Amino acid sequence: MLRHLFVGFLIVLVSGCAARLPQPEGQIDLPEQLAKLRQISTWEISGKLAIKHPDQSLSANLRWQTQQPDFEFRLSNFLGITLVDMQNTRDGAVLEADGETYTDPSASLLLYQMTGWDIPVNQLLSWIKGVPKTGDIYQLDEHGLVSELKPACQQCAGWIVSYGRYQQVDDVWLPHALTLTNPLQPDHSIKIRIYKWTLN
Repeated sequence: MLRHLFVGFLIVLVSGCAARLPQPEGQIDLPEQLAKLRQISTWEISGKLAIKHPDQSLSANLRWQTQQPDFEFRLSNFLGITLVDMQNTRDGAVLEADGETYTDPSASLLLYQMTGWDIPVNQLLSWIKGVPKTGDIYQLDEHGLVSELKPACQQCAGWIVSYGRYQQVDDVWLPHALTLTNPLQPDHSIKIRIYKWTLN
C-alpha cells in the first residue's frame, strides 16, 4: 500500500515538474512588445548567474536593481556572502572590495579588472529584456518573441544571446532564461536564470 502511494506521489511530482509554462495565445505583436519593453527603465531581477570558463567557473545568486542609467549589481554565494556589490551611475561604476573602493567609467571593465569575469553588464541592460537595437540580428520563436540576438555594437565583441522560458509579467512577456555564448571565446559561456522580475 505504501509503495503504491509512494509511486503515485512520484508520478504527481514528476508531472508537476514537467508542467509547461503558460504560453502566449496566438502570435505576439512584436512592435507593441518591443515598445513596452523599451519603456521599462526601472526593474529588479533575482535569480542565478553561472559562468563557465577554462580558467575559472562561478555559480552565484544574482540581484540586479535598475533605475536607468543607475543600477546595483550584486552577486552572492550560497551562504549569502557578497562576492560583488557594484553601483553604477552617470558618473561611472563603483565597486567595493576588501575595504577598498574602485572606480571605472565602464561597469563591465571594472568587473573584469577586479574579478577576471567577462560579464557584459552594460550591454545586458537591454539584452536582459530581449530588446534588439538598430543593426542587431535576431530570430523569433513560434510565438513571435525574440529567441536569439546577435548584437552589432562594437563593444559587443561577438556575443550571442539565446532566450527561453518567457513568462508574462504585468502586460509584457519577459525572458526568465538567458545563455550568452561567444564564437571568439568558445569555452566561455554565461547563463542567467531569473526567478523573479519586478517592474516599477
